Amino acid sequence: MQQRRLGSSPVSVSEIGLGTWGMSGAFWGAANDAESVRVIHRALELGVTLIDTAEAYGNGHSEEVLGEALADRRSKAVIATKVAPNHLDPRELESALEGSLKRLRTDYVDVYFIHWPNPDFPVGPTMEAMERLRAAGKIRAVGVSNFSPAEMDKAREYGTIDVLQPPYNMLWREIEAATLPYCRKHNIGVMPYSGLAQGLLTGTLTRDTVFAEGDQRRTTLLFQPGTYEQCLDAVADLRPIAARYGKSVPQLAVQWLTSRPGVSSPLLGARTLSEMDENAASVGWTISEEDIAEIDRVTKPIWASIAGKGNMFGYIVSPNQAKPA
Repeated sequence: MQQRRLGSSPVSVSEIGLGTWGMSGAFWGAANDAESVRVIHRALELGVTLIDTAEAYGNGHSEEVLGEALADRRSKAVIATKVAPNHLDPRELESALEGSLKRLRTDYVDVYFIHWPNPDFPVGPTMEAMERLRAAGKIRAVGVSNFSPAEMDKAREYGTIDVLQPPYNMLWREIEAATLPYCRKHNIGVMPYSGLAQGLLTGTLTRDTVFAEGDQRRTTLLFQPGTYEQCLDAVADLRPIAARYGKSVPQLAVQWLTSRPGVSSPLLGARTLSEMDENAASVGWTISEEDIAEIDRVTKPIWASIAGKGNMFGYIVSPNQAKPA
């Protein structure tokens, strides 16, 4: 997966991906399956080819929706999916992949990710199992999601990591210090998710926003009292920067992300056709160095205030984590 460099030419729509987390009906609240299928079709029409999902998104529902959408269009999409942390035992990993393939209505996936590291399962046997699946043609590339450089170092003793999938956006910059340089050094593609900071960088949230039942964002770090208000103030400061280019704040946020050194293919969520169209208009232009500096002035203090407080979701794979029924 090609890595980009700061100052390179504008990216095209084909260099961004569609994330389907919000289509699962979990975490963000209820989703409309028919609209999700239309969004996937629209993404393909616009030139997006990379579509990301996971068995953990709605207990496989996101994969089912994607499989339905791609029933007669498999050749047009690069599919990435992930094995859940409780399926990393090599004896279970292959059956987990078979379940994903069935839901996706395909006989292979282009990228198969270890979704989170799990202390219950040493990474060596898991990586060896991933390499066997690669050799069998059931997966084309191996990825890891939410891994640190130290965790990637250990995994690379047993196989090749082609892609890392971490959270990354203007407000959440954890990977800048060590992870992005590590990936550039070892030629690992970076497929960041949460480019709009769980919706904070859409510009649609306010201090009075009421989150629907089932929307769990209020439990995550960026949405905690104090930090949430800081983020909203930052979005207000970003609006005039975006306006200088005739763009919206989310389009500015995506363009910023695509230009980061080492970033390959950002994943952008979309639950409606209008959101998909807005995502597509995020590329094909560049931000000046002066405005990049202004964006840093506005957003870096937020990350400085929360760095070291945990991962974006407060998610921990605990030892002996119970397996879902």
